[in-house]
Amino acid sequence: MKMKNLALDLLLICSAVAALLAAYPLMNGHVMAQDEWQPVHSLVGPLVVKVSVTVSNAGGGVLSYQWRATDGSIVQANSPTTTWTLPHGPGLHFAYVLVSNGKGGYTERRVAVNTDAIGGAVVIPSPVTVAAPAEVAASGNFYRGFIVEGEVNTITHLVLKPDLPVFVVDQGTGKHYPSKGVVYTDLRGSFTIPGVPAISLFSTQCSPDGGATFGDCSSNGPVTLNIPAGVAVSDYVYGLSPATATISGHLNLQDGSPCGTLNEFFGVDSTATATLFDAFDIQRAPTVRVNEAGDYSLPYNSQASYVLLQCEGAAPLKVAVTGLNATGNTNLGVAKLPGVLSPVVSTMTAMLGTTSVGGFLPPPTGLPSDIVTRADTFLAEKGLDTRIGACQYYKMIGVVTGCDASGNFTGSISYDQWQRQLKIGKYVSGTAQYSATYVNKVDLNLTRQQLSVSYSSTDTAAVVCNHLGPATDSQADINTAIANAVAGKNLVACVAMDYMVHTGVNGNQPFVRFMIFGPSGQLLPSVNLDGRREKFVPGTCVVCHGGDHYAGKFPETGLAANVGGHFLPYDAGNFEFSTTAGLTEANQEQQIYLLNRNILKAGPTSAEKDLIAGWYGSGQVLNKSYVPTSWAGQGTAATNFYKNVYARSCRTCHVAMVEGYNFDHYANITPGGSFYRGEDASTDVGVTVCGGQQINRAHTMPNSLVTFNRFWESAGTSVDQPSQLTQFLGSSVSPTGVCTKGLQP
Repeated sequence: MKMKNLALDLLLICSAVAALLAAYPLMNGHVMAQDEWQPVHSLVGPLVVKVSVTVSNAGGGVLSYQWRATDGSIVQANSPTTTWTLPHGPGLHFAYVLVSNGKGGYTERRVAVNTDAIGGAVVIPSPVTVAAPAEVAASGNFYRGFIVEGEVNTITHLVLKPDLPVFVVDQGTGKHYPSKGVVYTDLRGSFTIPGVPAISLFSTQCSPDGGATFGDCSSNGPVTLNIPAGVAVSDYVYGLSPATATISGHLNLQDGSPCGTLNEFFGVDSTATATLFDAFDIQRAPTVRVNEAGDYSLPYNSQASYVLLQCEGAAPLKVAVTGLNATGNTNLGVAKLPGVLSPVVSTMTAMLGTTSVGGFLPPPTGLPSDIVTRADTFLAEKGLDTRIGACQYYKMIGVVTGCDASGNFTGSISYDQWQRQLKIGKYVSGTAQYSATYVNKVDLNLTRQQLSVSYSSTDTAAVVCNHLGPATDSQADINTAIANAVAGKNLVACVAMDYMVHTGVNGNQPFVRFMIFGPSGQLLPSVNLDGRREKFVPGTCVVCHGGDHYAGKFPETGLAANVGGHFLPYDAGNFEFSTTAGLTEANQEQQIYLLNRNILKAGPTSAEKDLIAGWYGSGQVLNKSYVPTSWAGQGTAATNFYKNVYARSCRTCHVAMVEGYNFDHYANITPGGSFYRGEDASTDVGVTVCGGQQINRAHTMPNSLVTFNRFWESAGTSVDQPSQLTQFLGSSVSPTGVCTKGLQP
C-alpha cells in the first residue's frame, strides 16, 4: 500500500541535492555512521541560501510575508525572498513562510534543504551552565472541556463557543474552581481549569451574557466521574449554554478556506467577528468572535434583522436573519465572502548560489486525512503549546537559561551536552546500551535509530533519531531508508527523554523530561511529524507519551516540570525491518526485548507493565498475537478488534495514558460499559473515530496522520479496520450502526 506522507514528500529533496553530489564527493568513499557526527567535507564560512516563494493572489488585497526556520537563522522580511543561514553539519532543515492578503486569507508553506552533501562540519558548542529543573506550585488534577451553543445545520455540526466565562462547582462541597474568578473558552471553544481534585459529582457553570448570570452548561446536568485517586482529570463536557435560543451561522472565504488563522508556530491569531443588527441598523447584541472553524453563535433577539460579518480588511458581509426561532436555534447556514480567497503558493525554492538545493513540501493531500481540515489537528489531541510555552518548559526542566518575550531561548544545551550528562551514546560508562533500527510503519513512517541506557530505576535515558521513511511499503524502499539512516543520511530530528531525580523537584521523585534536537545538535522547540505544521513541546510529546499532569497548554495552566510523561514500549508488530544482515528483525529481537526492559525502569504505567509482561510471557521474542486476559472469551469480534485495530492503530499511545484510556482492560471500552468520563465508551470511540457533530472531537482518532490514513485505507482489505471496529462496537459505533468516514448523525 502506497503512503503519501511526510517521508514520501521529503524525498523530493533528494533530487534537489543530487546535482551537488558530484561537486562534493564523499571523503574516500566512506559513509560515516550516525554516531560519528562528522562531515563528509567542509565548506569555508557559513552556508547561506536564498529562499523564495511564488504566490498568486486572485482574491486581491496586499500580500504580506512572515518567515520562520526550524534551525539556523532566517532573516524576517516582509518580502517573497529572504536569506537563511543554515547550521553546520548534515541533515534536513526547514524554512516556512506565512502569506496573508489582509482580507483573512492565510497560507503556510515550507521548503526543505538537505545538507548531507553540502553541510560543513558539525560544531559542538561548549557546554552551557543552566539552572537545575525548577519546581513551581503544581496544579494537581485539572478539568478540561468545551462548550457548544447553537448548530449550523447546513454543515451539520455544533458551534464551539469562544469567550464564555466558565467555572466548576463541586456538588458535594460547594467549592468553586478556580477558587476566584473564572476561565474563558478560547477560539476552539475549549477551556482548562487547573487544580481541580478528583470530584465525583460536579457541574460546569458558564455565562452566555459575559458573566452577568451563570447556569449549568452541561446538556445532561451535573456529571459523575469515576476517577481513581491521584489521577489527573482530562475530561470533556459539552452541551448548550443557558441561552434559551440562538442565532448561528458559518463564514468561509469564497474558496472555502476560513477567515483568519490560529497559528502557534507563527504566533498569529486572527478570526472574523459577527454583530447582530435590527432593521434600523441598531446593534442588538455584543459583537462576538467567529471561532476557529468559522462558526458563530449570537443570542436570540426578536428584532434581529441581519448579522454583519467582518473578516479583517475585506468588505463587511450582511447575512439576513430568516426563520427566526424564539425557542431554539435559528440557522443562517454558510456564508461566503465573495471574491476573497487565500493566497496560492505554487512553489518555494532555496538557492545556494545558482544551484537549487530546496524541496518544496506542500501538505500531503489526496488522503483520507483530507476530511480533517484543521492544520493542527493531528498530534495535538492533548493540547497545543506556543513558542513562549515551549521555552518556559525547557527553562523549567533545566535545559535553557532564559527566554525572551517572543519565546526565543538563550543558553540552551546541545545534543552532545545532553549525551554527556546522561552518559549515553559515545559517553556510556559502566552499563550496557541497547539499540535498534527500524521503520515505525504504523505510527509516523519514519526510519528510527533507537538508543537506550539505564543505570538504575531512577536513572534511565533514551533517544530516537528520526530519518526519512520509505517512499512506499516495498521491501526495497524499506531497505534503502534503513541503509540511509545507518549511514547518517536524511536526519530530521532526535527526540531525547530521560527519567531522573532532580533535587527539590517533584517531591524528589524521578520524572520524564522531553527534548528535541535538530540534525546539528541544536535544541529545537518544535517538530513537524505530520507534514502539516510545526508543534511545540511539551504538547507534541505528551500527545502520545501520557502527559498525566498536562492540561492543554504550558505554562498558563500552572504546571510543574513534571508533565506526567512516560516512555513508550517498542511494539515490533508495528515496525518494518531491513532484510540486510545485521538489521533484520531476527537480528534485533533481543535488543528490542532489552529496550523494553528499560521501559520498566522509567516509571511505566500499569498498562505498560502488563503489556510488556504479556509480550514476553514465553521468552525474549515479542508475541505479536498477544491478547490481554481481560479480552479472553469475549468472542471473535472482540479478539479481531484488539489484534487488528487496537494493537495497530491505538495501543502505542493508549498504554501510556491514565487508566480510563487503558483499553487493554476490556471494561474500559466494552460497548455499554462504564467509562470514567461518565459516558458510554463505545459512543466516545464512535465519535472520535467515525465522526459526528462535535467537530473538535470527530475524526480525532487515530491522532497520527499516518495511522489515520492507514486505518481508513485498510477498508476493503483482509484487515478492514473500520469494519472490524463496527463489528466490535455494534450499534454503538454510530447512529447508523456503521463506521463510515465523514459520518454525521
